[in-house]
Amino acid sequence: MEIVSITSGIASENGYLLFRDGKCLVIDPGTEDMRFFDEIEQRNAQVEAILLTHAHFDHIGGVDMLRRFTSASVYLHQNEAKWLANPDLNGSSKFGVPPVKVKPAEHRLEPGPLSIGSFNMHVLETPGHSPGSVTFYFKNERVAFAGDLLFKQSVGRTDLHGGDQDTLMRSIDRIIAELPHDTTFYPGHGPTTTLRQEVKNNPFF
Repeated sequence: MEIVSITSGIASENGYLLFRDGKCLVIDPGTEDMRFFDEIEQRNAQVEAILLTHAHFDHIGGVDMLRRFTSASVYLHQNEAKWLANPDLNGSSKFGVPPVKVKPAEHRLEPGPLSIGSFNMHVLETPGHSPGSVTFYFKNERVAFAGDLLFKQSVGRTDLHGGDQDTLMRSIDRIIAELPHDTTFYPGHGPTTTLRQEVKNNPFF
């Protein structure tokens, strides 16, 4: 599986493209950045789905543009289903950016195995940064896409709507207990890291 990272927007949010056998998954397209389309077209890939780790504005801003281009459906946790179209919930009304309003997601994420085409992953509920935050874990590849759960030597903020510090730390404790420590984490902001590096070096753990 090939992973392409695209960083964009006022929050320098990381969106990801996952490619395999001419197919593609998009994770957290935060802005209407043409680089998403460039990478897809370069590989002549078919987008199977758009996956959202959570529904803050800096992770969803490019969703509808990708939908129009690819006809791919969107997956989001039920706890944030109403956030896509609500600037107060998705935070865009609070950061001096144009209100972000996205059409409803077609699919609701539930914890457990999830297969989309040839992509097989496990969905983990990891709330705290927001109530519907999830982590997409790809066991065979030993990689995880955790949104704003944790970063290199830091963790996600909890001062936005629905955030809770104790809940966030419980989610991190679960990740530490359940996932192999050689798992590479692709966060919503900043560089990649491994769970082992964070267990050793993250001052919040």
